[in-house]
Amino acid sequence: MYKIFCFLSAFILLFTLDSCSDSSSNVQTTIDTVSTRIIKNIIPDTLQSKFVYYSLDGDSVVPPSKSATTEWDIKMAYLYGGGKTKQIDIFLNSGTVNPSGLTKGLIVDTTFDLLTTAPADSNFKIDDQSTSGRILSIALAPPGNFFTYDGSSRTINPVAQKTLVIKTRLGNYVKLQILSIYKDQPEKPTMFSEIGYYSFRYAKSSTKKLKN
Repeated sequence: MYKIFCFLSAFILLFTLDSCSDSSSNVQTTIDTVSTRIIKNIIPDTLQSKFVYYSLDGDSVVPPSKSATTEWDIKMAYLYGGGKTKQIDIFLNSGTVNPSGLTKGLIVDTTFDLLTTAPADSNFKIDDQSTSGRILSIALAPPGNFFTYDGSSRTINPVAQKTLVIKTRLGNYVKLQILSIYKDQPEKPTMFSEIGYYSFRYAKSSTKKLKN
């Protein structure tokens, strides 16, 4: 009788543990974290392309040979020194830029640090190479500009009050700020500073939360 009781007790215990294990395996946990990266001095490879391609999902530069794929999210144009740069071409991977691309974005009128939440998905749009349809305006004067021209120093500088927000092909949300287009990010660039070296920072999350 004692052996039968022990056997039944062990069976009930195993059944209970197995049931608990099955129920816990169905629970999905979302980790709401925001990662921030700073990228310095990337420059287009002019031997193959007039642009440098960057993947926000992969946190890496993508070779120009993959320009027609979905593997990159943002591309930034080669810039000429000696006062020859009159506009800055920055595009996202979608629309007329690359019909197979899935990256969308918009410009938000606030600083990088103050932006804590991504806008509603309905606000994001695909990119367009036409002057009026671009997400990032090429204008170096208000309104809607992402860069401004400083006539006294003859330099082009990012507008701190504008933040680019992106939804990547994998569904990640990103806020991105261009820090400088000059080599080594001089605090006060001059007309003699080497141009065309992109430095930027971005925060990425799988949710709309863009700040810890």
